[in-house]
Amino acid sequence: MSSLFRYGHATHPQWRLCAELALAQVEAQSRDPQFSSQGNLGFLYLTAPLAAEASQILALVRSRTGVEHWVGTVGGAILSSGVEYRDEPALAVMIASLPPGSFSVYSGTARMPAPGTKTDSGADAAWAALVHADPGLPDIESLVQDLSAKVETGYLFGGLSSGDAPPLPQIADQTVWGGMSGVAFASDVGMRTRVTQGCSPLSSDHLITACEGNLITTLDDAPALDTLLTDLDVADEIKVSRDGEALLEALPAKRLRNGLFAGLASANAQRGFGFSDYRVRNVVGIDPLNRLVAIAEQPRVGERLVFCTRDAQAARQDLIRMATELREEIESEGHVVRGGIYVSCVARGQALFGEPGHEMALIKANLGEFPLVGFYANGEIARDTLYGYTGVLTLFI
Repeated sequence: MSSLFRYGHATHPQWRLCAELALAQVEAQSRDPQFSSQGNLGFLYLTAPLAAEASQILALVRSRTGVEHWVGTVGGAILSSGVEYRDEPALAVMIASLPPGSFSVYSGTARMPAPGTKTDSGADAAWAALVHADPGLPDIESLVQDLSAKVETGYLFGGLSSGDAPPLPQIADQTVWGGMSGVAFASDVGMRTRVTQGCSPLSSDHLITACEGNLITTLDDAPALDTLLTDLDVADEIKVSRDGEALLEALPAKRLRNGLFAGLASANAQRGFGFSDYRVRNVVGIDPLNRLVAIAEQPRVGERLVFCTRDAQAARQDLIRMATELREEIESEGHVVRGGIYVSCVARGQALFGEPGHEMALIKANLGEFPLVGFYANGEIARDTLYGYTGVLTLFI
């Protein structure tokens, strides 16, 4: 089974015409021998201006395609092969042709297959899973870890819905609100997933040696704020100041024009090019008197930390690395890419690269052209971790 998945995308202020334009592409591909004329699982991503019509759009695409099972969500921006739609009514659809019984749509009203469950073909029923989640869920990181534990490999991919008008609908065979939903894939579905980061490290890694809540007390047994200021090359005579305004004025504004972040990873994590195993979180404050650094996360003693900043060039290089690794792996195995799902951070895309569709162009240039849909998320999910400022690319082979 190597034929391409059918897909389409469009923008139009009227939801029905928008859907019709995308469906026309899908229907035309059914007559093209390189695309699969069959399909049993649909992916549907909508921008926020179409959120209120999600149920009607789902009913239309189901009726027109004959595909019963659909998953998807709303994004502040969505994407497809070569394009990025932001701040306009748009949608993207993709119809996968997968082995019978090789997937299970789940939501708050339909459970994922229990661990150890086999399909009729003998495959593990929940080998990996696509997940869409409500960004307003309390303790979302723990929920992601709990869901990961229900998957044989522990591998999740997906992200949090995004948009300016919550609550945001998800699609899991019907329109659902809140919670988590998606589709579990059996072990006989060929997939490859990679994570790409978009940050540039400011200095070397540090060991978190004391912390409480979201406050980091010491790094490498030295005051956390002193370590940060050293990494930023702040002059020694200013670095010791207890004057918060003086310290803020001394920070290198040009170097930090895209923000200051902390990348976190377990003690044994290896940071290669792009440090994709690191969870990137905002630095949200400093305490000059107690020499503390506050971040948007609750770190643990023993974790590694690297201060970093968002950087378009670093993001570009790491996306090329990710795409190249995937291409080499897939080609060496003799496979072809049938379709893909890309979940990127709302702070990436045009917001980071300065032009729409830049990530799509890089993927096409380094992986070739293939059916691709996805959305820009409020947080990206890979394995059992909620990331930020990343891109998660999953390919079906």
